[in-house]
Formats: sequence, structure tokens, C-alpha cells
Amino acid sequence: MHKYKTISIELETFETFSRMADSYKLTNKGLVEAMLLYFQATKADPRDPKTDNPTDAIKALDRRLISFIKEQERKTLNPIKEALFELASSEGATRKHELRIVNNNVKKIIAHLKIES
Repeated sequence: MHKYKTISIELETFETFSRMADSYKLTNKGLVEAMLLYFQATKADPRDPKTDNPTDAIKALDRRLISFIKEQERKTLNPIKEALFELASSEGATRKHELRIVNNNVKKIIAHLKIES
């Protein structure tokens, strides 16, 4: 048999809490349990509502990743591509044609990365 305890809170706080439970389609008991699990898992301090928003952290990480990819493109991929074109021009038209296909694909990837950022 389960034992229960009650918690005393102001009526206004209870109404806000109850609306929150409804918005998540949880019972009040379910919301309390979910909140406890959340605070235990994230180690978030419920007294500090200004803690980092996980969505903002993900967006920042996404921006950093895009910046890293662009930097790699600038420092590594573009010089490799240019070296390959120089090599192709010294080897003949067949390889140059193949490298143009590769270049077009690289341009598509770069365009896709620019759209996402």
C-alpha cells in the first residue's frame, strides 16, 4: 500500500502548478515526480531560473560546429581542391573533367552548409 504526504503551497502557486500539469497532460502527482527526476538528472538548481536553457546550449553548439566546418573548409578542403586542380591541369583533361564533377559536389555541400547556418 502506498503512503502519501501532502505539501502546503499558496493557492495561486497551486493554480499555476495545476495548469502546468494540465499543459503536460500529467496529474499533479505526475508533475511533481517528473520535476524531481528532471532536477536529479540535470543537476539544475530550481532556485535559479536563469540557468542555461538546453535549447540555447544546443543552438550555440550548432553554431560552433558550423564554424568549425567552415574553418576546415577554408584551411584544408579548399587548398586540397586547388592542389588537385593544379595536378589535373598538368595531367590532362580527363582528370580535370573528373575534378570538375568533384568540385560541383563540394560546391553543393558548401551551399547546403550555408543554408543551415
